[in-house]
Amino acid sequence: MRLNRVSNERGFTLLENLLQLVVLVLFSSISILIILWAREIQDINQIKHDINWELFVYDMQQYNQNSLSGGVVSSGMMKFTPAADEENRTFFYEKPNDHIRKRSNKGGNETMLPFVKQLHYEQLGNEIVMKVVTEDGKLRERILVSPLPE
Repeated sequence: MRLNRVSNERGFTLLENLLQLVVLVLFSSISILIILWAREIQDINQIKHDINWELFVYDMQQYNQNSLSGGVVSSGMMKFTPAADEENRTFFYEKPNDHIRKRSNKGGNETMLPFVKQLHYEQLGNEIVMKVVTEDGKLRERILVSPLPE
């Protein structure tokens, strides 16, 4: 009776082992594709942050060049007074939430740089140092030469 029981217990067949190997290879190849896809998305996000930063700096330089006066109000706020503005507006650049916005003293807001964690302005003579930590955790820094008062 003991012999019958032992002869009925079988191990894995060659076909079952091949099927398991095929499943393992498929799972491995899909995993590699997912890892490569995630890395590509991370690279695209980094490029997006870099482009947003460079566009923000370009806009700030344009506003700065076309201003009569400007400077740092506090570590989180900077202002410019445009030269050719019929409404005599002053623009303030600040971070109310997770973005840097341009706000006018006559009303209105414009988002200048999205996805910002920290913002710090510092005035050293006529130079304004902008330090921004973006959503990706990278510290970005640029120096603007503020217009000298007339």
